[in-house]
Formats: sequence, C-alpha cells, structure tokens
Amino acid sequence: MKALATVFLILVANFAHAEEPATGKIHEVVSTQTSAILCADQAENRIRLVDPFAQNADEADLWSYPATKDQPSEYIPTDAKRVEINNEVCILAAYHGRVRLVRFRDSKLIKDYPSYSSCHSAELLPDGSIVTVNSNHGMLRLHHSADDFVDTELPYAHGVTWDKKRECLWVLGDRLYRFRYHDRQLSLDQQYDLPLSPTGHDLFPLRTAPKLLISNNDALYLFGIETEAFQLLSDLKWIKSASQNADGSIWISDPQRTEVGTSWQSDSIVPVQTSGPNQRHTIAGSKFYKARWWQPVDFSY
Repeated sequence: MKALATVFLILVANFAHAEEPATGKIHEVVSTQTSAILCADQAENRIRLVDPFAQNADEADLWSYPATKDQPSEYIPTDAKRVEINNEVCILAAYHGRVRLVRFRDSKLIKDYPSYSSCHSAELLPDGSIVTVNSNHGMLRLHHSADDFVDTELPYAHGVTWDKKRECLWVLGDRLYRFRYHDRQLSLDQQYDLPLSPTGHDLFPLRTAPKLLISNNDALYLFGIETEAFQLLSDLKWIKSASQNADGSIWISDPQRTEVGTSWQSDSIVPVQTSGPNQRHTIAGSKFYKARWWQPVDFSY
C-alpha cells in the first residue's frame, strides 16, 4: 500500500465522548454511524474515506475514488459530500473544472458535468440537478445535464447547501444568500451580510439544529436560520472546511498546517472547542482541501 494511504490517529488526550471504531471493511457495508473522514485529497487527486480509529494501515483507507490501484484523477478535487438520491448513498465531488456524482457501493460514475476551473463546492437538488459554486469566476451554476446549465453571477462563490425543510438553497460568497428553486429555476430570496469581511468560504449544516457552519477569511461562525444571526465559534483565519461529529463537537480542517503543502491544504482536522488538551486526527501524507466527518446530511437529503 502506498505511503499516501497510511493513516494514523494522534491522540494527545482521550476523547470525552469517543465514538466506536469502524468494524470490518466498510467497502461492503457502510453504517451511517461509521466514524470516518471524507477528504478531497489533492496529494493524488482522489476522494478518500478514511477510518481514524484503524489499528493498522491496511484497514485505514476505506474507500477512494479513483481507487488506489487506478490512475488518479486529472482534475484537482476541492470538496466531497455524502449525499443520498433515490435511497442510494453517493459521493458528490467538486473539482477544478468538474462536478461528479459517484455511487458509493460500486464507485460507478452517475453524473459528470463540466464547470468552471474555480469550482469550489457542489450540491444536489431534489430533482437530481446539481449546483456548483465557482469562486474566481463569481458564478453559481445550475446543472440540469452536461450541456444544459444556467449561470447566475455570485461574487466570491464558495459554499452551497440545500435546505429540505425550508425548500431553499443557501449559497455563500461575498454574502450569505438564500435562493428558491422552482420549475428548474433559481431565484434570489434573501441575503445577509457576513461578519468582518465579505469573504465567505465554507458552508455546511449542523447535524440536527437549524444552523449553518460558515467560515470566511476571518473566523468560523454559526448562522441561526431561525434567528438570522451569526455566532462566533473560532477566530482562526482561513478555515477551509467544518463539520459536526456525532458527539456534537465541531471540527475544522487545521488552517495552521501549512508545512504540508500550500496555504489551502492540510493533513489534519481539529476540534473547535475542547475540554482538555488539544486533540487531532492526522491523515499522513495527505494534502486535502476539505475534510469532513462521514455522516448522513439530514438537513439536505
């Protein structure tokens, strides 16, 4: 197995609410409660699912696309999400210049659409259409197929998530935007100024509460959908991804691990708040852009 696939867990302190390690090979059956991390890894341009509780390297790398035995993708991945469509678990992967929907159980490529070279994230809509956000180009693209798409200008477009309860699309760019989706069309419904600076980056929902994790170049916040207010969670700058663990803790890709690659790459995720010494999950040899806990996203699907 390549050194890149070697994954180890560094624990400086025990978890107060540690999850159970994954059992067996979850290539075959993946529980929705599996403790694993989904990464858009730019070291070899693969989407990887890794088990941080694995006892040895052979069990750590649970799944990757392309598979580790295959040639890496020609496109650089920027985001990966666990999504569900027709009761089937899939991976929605964003790349510079591409968005792909991959069925998890057999790695079959379901959808493969071109997007801008600055594609930073993607989201699946209820009718199977896909939206991508493209930062440098300042575009929100609605993909109905590879050849049927509609562009909407949206400065600094970086993050996007579907809200199934409110039937709307949240999009993060220079502001936080709320769009309605009806008759295969998006329409702007509301917008909110971001704290400190108009530089929105990551957007991801909490597991249960109606709140959105939002990062910009200055800090990490929670946006209360019902209160329409931002709450500061961390003043760390340049946070590229955030997600909530099953125990309620919130983790971010460590923005201070710049020695592993460029300023936007990391090999570790860390909790935002701890009750004791720092904790960390490190994926050896990785250079991921975004990494999140493997989880069903009930907010969206």
